[in-house]
Amino acid sequence: MRFEFSDTSKLAFFEVLIIFGKEVTMSYESLFRLYRKNPAVWEEVYRARCGSPFTKHLGIRIKEYNCSNGYDGFFCYCEDMSLRQERIMIDFAALQKTLLNIPQAGIDQYLHDCLVDEIKASNDIEGVRSTRREIRSALTAGDAARVRMRLGGIVDKYARIIDGAHIAMENSRDMRVLFDSFLAEEIGRSDPKNLPDGMLFRKESVDIITGTQKVIHRGIYPEPQIIHAMDAALLILHDASMPALVRIAVFHYLFGYIHPFYDGNGRMSRFITSYMLARTLHPTVALRLSILLKQNKKRYYDLFAMTNASINCGDLTPFILGTLEFVNAAVSGTEKNLREKKDRYDVYYSRIQKLEVDRTLKELYDVLLQATIFSGAGVSKKELMRMLDKSENTITARMKAMPSGVLRENRTVRPFTYALNLKVFDEPMTCEA
Repeated sequence: MRFEFSDTSKLAFFEVLIIFGKEVTMSYESLFRLYRKNPAVWEEVYRARCGSPFTKHLGIRIKEYNCSNGYDGFFCYCEDMSLRQERIMIDFAALQKTLLNIPQAGIDQYLHDCLVDEIKASNDIEGVRSTRREIRSALTAGDAARVRMRLGGIVDKYARIIDGAHIAMENSRDMRVLFDSFLAEEIGRSDPKNLPDGMLFRKESVDIITGTQKVIHRGIYPEPQIIHAMDAALLILHDASMPALVRIAVFHYLFGYIHPFYDGNGRMSRFITSYMLARTLHPTVALRLSILLKQNKKRYYDLFAMTNASINCGDLTPFILGTLEFVNAAVSGTEKNLREKKDRYDVYYSRIQKLEVDRTLKELYDVLLQATIFSGAGVSKKELMRMLDKSENTITARMKAMPSGVLRENRTVRPFTYALNLKVFDEPMTCEA
């Protein structure tokens, strides 16, 4: 089969984006920007993209608020997309190598820290008040106590990302089940009117408005159309014929566009994206997503606004490229952060190994060191007992054997947490077991 394009459609269009403080040149220009430059070329390029053998049509119509015309959603497999995925996998290989050199206790502590920061950042994006102490309290609580706590459902679901637990996401009913266990309790506390009132989703229409009360998007309506669109979006999310990172990006956009609930859509879509990234890459990457999106909030919202615009003609390619850039930043940033922590850990680990103490105390020093380096919160006595497989009496006795000033105890949280005062190890010290 032969495909012919006009000279105009063969032109290479470039745009420069400012992402993470640096210029990123894209050879794939959005129709949104192209329209503002040359409407005649814009229409020709749109038709060429729609007819290209490298275009994937999604079967979901994209319509800007207050516009009569909508466009069938699509994206184009392009060089930029391939290069960004390749860059992600190169950086991910480096991350995997770094992870292999970090003790498991250090990784666990790092993940718990990331979980707290990720939930807080996702809440901050939506203007939902939460504190790290509140989130950490829910994380350290038992399962029965956690479900009764504010943010308990949110913390529980993010903890499943770390545990590698399966969460059903096959159809619209699964989305409602996830919402009920993830956000319903917290939203019900703040405003019960924002809980779903339809069979699965919302029964009424919902608008997304700016701080100046300007409507910028209206979610799909009525509910049967929401269900139909959500089921179609979930089929895309699980379509193995598409690259995993591409379909994750597509679903992230579609969930926001459909807007199935009155409240919680942003937090829900970011959680689903984190869950899928953990399964595709690693939880350390997944639990950096909202932190990056919060730091680049304007760019994040601009991607949605540009993709929704009528002059963008339903082209999701720029949204996918932007999402891949966020993922790449999460991977490379996590690798750099962990590598620096590992280098610091190695310095103090070598000093601990020179101490003339018994094996149990040396192991206790090591776990406390990992908690100190890889987490800002320290580690509880219960966690120390589990990691070292020792009784509480043994742990307590070894703590008492440490010289004065070595152990830092945080009594402002329950349970109390412990870390090392690393300044002590910067000078010669002795310890008797």
